[in-house]
Amino acid sequence: MNQSATAIAGTVLLVTSSYPKHANEPSGIFLYHLSRQLAVVGWRVLVLAPNFPGGQSQQVLDGVEIRRFTYFLPRRQALCYRSGMLPNLKQSLSLWVQVPFYMASLFASIIRVVRKERVQVINAHWIVPQGVVTRLIQAFTLVPVVLTVHGGDIFAFQGRVGRFLKKAALKRADACTANSVFTRGQVLQLCPSANVTIVPMGVDVGEFEPRRADSSFRQNLGVSAEMILFVGRLVEKKGVHNLLAAMQHVLSRFPNATLVLVGDGAQRQDLERMASELEIGASVRFLGKLPHEQLPAYYAAADLFVGPSVVDRSGDTEGLGVVFIEAASAGLAMVGTSVGGISDVLIHEVTGIAVEPDEPEVLAGAIERLLRDEALRRRLGEAARQHVLRRFSWNQVAAQFSDVFRSVLERQRERLR
Repeated sequence: MNQSATAIAGTVLLVTSSYPKHANEPSGIFLYHLSRQLAVVGWRVLVLAPNFPGGQSQQVLDGVEIRRFTYFLPRRQALCYRSGMLPNLKQSLSLWVQVPFYMASLFASIIRVVRKERVQVINAHWIVPQGVVTRLIQAFTLVPVVLTVHGGDIFAFQGRVGRFLKKAALKRADACTANSVFTRGQVLQLCPSANVTIVPMGVDVGEFEPRRADSSFRQNLGVSAEMILFVGRLVEKKGVHNLLAAMQHVLSRFPNATLVLVGDGAQRQDLERMASELEIGASVRFLGKLPHEQLPAYYAAADLFVGPSVVDRSGDTEGLGVVFIEAASAGLAMVGTSVGGISDVLIHEVTGIAVEPDEPEVLAGAIERLLRDEALRRRLGEAARQHVLRRFSWNQVAAQFSDVFRSVLERQRERLR
């Protein structure tokens, strides 16, 4: 961490559509860790996030102040959380009714917090809708905006109006951060003049670390032999349908292997039905969404991690893949697809094995190769851990964000002289 990042810096308002409702709740968990670490390096962090049925308007979570804004009838607020805003809209068209109320409430809430709390920097996460709304905010305040792009947001709303709004937000932002080389390239393709710095999301390298597998843990899961792990939302871009298809081939060679799926989402029922139709249901465990604090034990218990992500029908794909960082930090060998920003973490034949998307037989071959070769699994896992320690620890990530915030503040002071 550089020395400048340790000084008292000021107040940053982190604006997001997803933030944990309570400690270790998975929604927006990476922003929870980022907020805490920014506080460690000297910033007062305020989080502005949408409310949810039963939620409080103000909350302090592990020292971070959270303001939650109500944007619809309190018990009917359903636009955010669960699978995420865009998947929720795809699943239920009726939720579009809530969008204009969300935008208006977000706008008013940012103005109110900025003026009341003397915010120095606004850090808006996701271009749509937070980046679009903060673009409007800039007409009412001189507070600089750092727009953070996570990947999926750059692919959303590809129509003429959507592209215009995204470009306007990117062009007007005082600085942008992108979570991977791939995401940065997509941002510059849309808006070549954008000021973009690559700053990934990170991982708690002390929480996700190599551990000895607990045999009783595997027994409680009903795992008697090889354990293959997937962690993530059950939505189209995660490609779990290809993993289920691959398991047919894997089970023909490793008949006692078990696939453990941690996560929930709009496709869960379809995937459970697919597993039944493929007659592999007895070898697949659908565990649903689990508290974040439980995940390290699953990585430790697994023989390998598989992330079969694809480019979905809307063009959305992985901007980075936080679960790959977690698996790598845990020293777990990985198999993944060569899409989006995954290659920033999964380097073929160095930290894992990369395959082309939508090819279940090739995916199965990579899984089988790692299941056969324990020495290879160990070598890839050790290299993955070292890669994370060099690039993705939260203290490094927060220091990079802090440098971006300080840079835009310095440029603002120079303009106002």
